[in-house]
Amino acid sequence: MLIEVKLLKIFLVMVLLMGALFGLVISLDLTMGVSYQGIIAKALNPFRVMETAEYIILLLFILFFVMNLIGTFLNKKRDDNSSSN
Repeated sequence: MLIEVKLLKIFLVMVLLMGALFGLVISLDLTMGVSYQGIIAKALNPFRVMETAEYIILLLFILFFVMNLIGTFLNKKRDDNSSSN
């Protein structure tokens, strides 16, 4: 029960932060004079407005995450093998 409440709180905070950030992006685009159609397209699909350097940084973050997962998996596997011997 306690874990479910914590997960619900985390989910609520994430939704509130996402809403606040979307509101900030939309309000900044409105002040810059971007059309409503452009604002919605940019807010819903941010990858359409990314530049090459941003794609590279995103790829590096994903690679770092995958390498960390593989390292954790290999460490657990090694620990399981050493404890069973």
